Amino acid sequence: MTKDELGELVEAHQAELFRYLRFIGADFATAEDLVQESFIRAFRAKVAPDLGMHSARRAWLRRIAHNLFIDHCRRRSRSPVSFNSEAAETAEDFWHKEFYQHDEGFGCLEALELCMKRLSDRQRELIEAFYAARRSREDIAESFGITPSGVKASLRRIRASLGECIHHRLAQA
Repeated sequence: MTKDELGELVEAHQAELFRYLRFIGADFATAEDLVQESFIRAFRAKVAPDLGMHSARRAWLRRIAHNLFIDHCRRRSRSPVSFNSEAAETAEDFWHKEFYQHDEGFGCLEALELCMKRLSDRQRELIEAFYAARRSREDIAESFGITPSGVKASLRRIRASLGECIHHRLAQA
């Protein structure tokens, strides 16, 4: 594989591999590291699928990332993430059925962006504080003037609303 081919591979599959690793349980930083390591392994591989075979290449990269995640979990016995091969296979099946039928997840992201715009300012601030800023429920509760359990309940309702909105938008596509 040449450096140019690697560049094409990264550009075409980096976001998908990151989403996949997050989906199967990697935290944000671990997913970033494992995506990079996946491409390094792909670059060094002696045998790789033809770059013209998009689905084979995608599956090959996912398998590399999947195996790296398993190794990561095994090395980190104190990791809060535990690996369960049955759960991973279920996640893989779900990934194929849900994301690939919607443009490799990009349709889902577009739907999420549109649905986020429909939220109230307060709902959007709660989501951004928890997921983007990674603030604790206690910290968010203090700044929003509600209880930590109120934050948890609000986030649950917002996620459910976003899920319904995304499914509705994808069904229309």
